[in-house]
Amino acid sequence: MEEPWWRLRFAQVVITGSSRGLGYALADQFLAFGDDVIVSSRTEQACLEAAEKLTQKYPARKVLSFPCDVRNADEAVALARFAQEKLGRLDIWVNNAGVSQVHKSELQETSPEVLEQVLATNLLGSIYGARAALQVFSEQENGGKLFFIDGTGSWGNATPGNVAYGASKRAITQLKASLVAETKKEREIAIHIASPGMVATELLLGGDRDARASKFINILAEDASTVAAWMVPRMRGVRGSGKYFKFLTTRGVIWRFLTAKGRKGRFLP
Repeated sequence: MEEPWWRLRFAQVVITGSSRGLGYALADQFLAFGDDVIVSSRTEQACLEAAEKLTQKYPARKVLSFPCDVRNADEAVALARFAQEKLGRLDIWVNNAGVSQVHKSELQETSPEVLEQVLATNLLGSIYGARAALQVFSEQENGGKLFFIDGTGSWGNATPGNVAYGASKRAITQLKASLVAETKKEREIAIHIASPGMVATELLLGGDRDARASKFINILAEDASTVAAWMVPRMRGVRGSGKYFKFLTTRGVIWRFLTAKGRKGRFLP
């Protein structure tokens, strides 16, 4: 069950990987609800530019930036402590940072460097982010909410040509279950997964694909702003722990294919 948005207090939010794409759109939506947000990504310049743009749009809200490479555990802790210091508390942490293989290839043809980058960012980054957030949540009377973002592979489907990405996302469901079990005695700490479906970001649109894949993207993908507008009210209002809410449902997929003619060429030629 969700609380209606008008009953919710303003939240203090950290979003990793939020200088662009879905992360930026989520930051925009949280600010629209009156929340304060820390924008974070690997490079300081990208953080500053995103924060400045959001500040111009929401001058009455607090928008801060903090560079963080989620592959580094110490940087994740520094981000969480920065939020605690500058915002007074940390209510919501969104593990959004993620990468995929730009050039798809079978496992035996994929370099160890590419595999390590994907797994370190998507899996270790999620673990380090969760660890940092939970350290702060455990010190707060009101706890906090931790969100993981899923992706293709999360439900056990094959991801040929992108094995490391699929494996990293499949692990997220197990990670969520483990952390729900670990925090079950902490009534104010909640662990959830938010599923954005197929989002038209650089992560999706970049790289190699065939005509069939482009067709599916045009049919199933949505703008980041559309997805974020659906996700943020649910992230703010969700109660309990262990929830898994999905933007793109089976019914939604069927409806998109029934209306496929009107979706031709939306994102890709």
